[in-house]
Amino acid sequence: MPEDTGGERNIPATPRRREKAREEGTVVRSQDLSSAWALFMALLAFVLFGPAMFSVLEEAGRTFLGHTEEFLSGRATQEETVWRAMMLLFRGAAPFMLLLLVAGLAINLLQVGVLFTVKPLIPKLKRINPISGFAKFFTARTAVELAKSLAKLAFVGAIAWFTLSARTRDMILLALLTPGELVDAISAIIFALWWRVVAAMTFIGLLDYAFQRWQNERDLRMTQQEFRQEMKEMEGDPHIRRRVRQLQRQLAMQRMMAEVPTADVIITNPTEYAVALRYAMNEMAAPVVVAKGARIIAQRIRDLAVAHDVPIVERPELARTLYRTVDIGRAIPETLFRAVAEVLSFVYRIDRRVERVREREAAWRATRAAV
Repeated sequence: MPEDTGGERNIPATPRRREKAREEGTVVRSQDLSSAWALFMALLAFVLFGPAMFSVLEEAGRTFLGHTEEFLSGRATQEETVWRAMMLLFRGAAPFMLLLLVAGLAINLLQVGVLFTVKPLIPKLKRINPISGFAKFFTARTAVELAKSLAKLAFVGAIAWFTLSARTRDMILLALLTPGELVDAISAIIFALWWRVVAAMTFIGLLDYAFQRWQNERDLRMTQQEFRQEMKEMEGDPHIRRRVRQLQRQLAMQRMMAEVPTADVIITNPTEYAVALRYAMNEMAAPVVVAKGARIIAQRIRDLAVAHDVPIVERPELARTLYRTVDIGRAIPETLFRAVAEVLSFVYRIDRRVERVREREAAWRATRAAV
């Protein structure tokens, strides 16, 4: 059961908390339902294998008792006689035992599913603490379990009483029956009592299973502190996440700034926005935004452009539109082709130097190779 860390448990259990509880062996399981299923399968086993079992038991008795004189006088091998009787008993009881084993595994699989864990077997000092152990006898949970046990005992006892009371006359007449009739009569009484007890235990088991599920959901509920701690464990420390995001932004900024020297033109607002465009006629279907920024970032883009002789053109409306509608690395939309073409045409007219074009081409290729 999860430890009480204080605070009100008003948050439903998360999948991770359920998984951890399951790993620790905290699962929904009703012992009453398992007992009812075992009683039912035992009754079924007696119905299916009862005659064969009694025949084998009779044969085992004859084998053992038929050699009593030899067994006591030592003329027969004692080990051989005992071994034969034990093998006959095993042959008679094996189907019954096997059916109960399969039934036990089946009911546990239905309630718990496939679960392999050794954590419940790991010794914990708090489990053997006599003070905390003694305190558990006076908890509300213990009182509820005691009340449940007394109610179950009373319910099953009442059914057994009414069943046997209705057959008082039959039990009195048992003394008048022959041995064969006596076996049949006792079997009928046992069968009538057994199936009623099975029905009662099944009813109790289903109620107990529903209660166990409710209790388990209640125990797994979380406090605000536990919920925040689990989120921190699953997603990582918030300070570390902020640091990672900061480093990612820095790397992205560095990659973007490395693209500025390869641009053909910087379109500005003139001071609020700056958008760097590159267009390689043989490699691109349309001009691509290789960098953009506002305020301080725009100033850094302009400074890099000046340092690398990249033309800067002031087109306030076009700069605002490109900044707001085109992501970095994306080609401009068709609606802006005309405006951008006019800017590029102007740039090509004022910057025809072949060496500048080659420098930008080399810088762009170096940037692509680094990426």
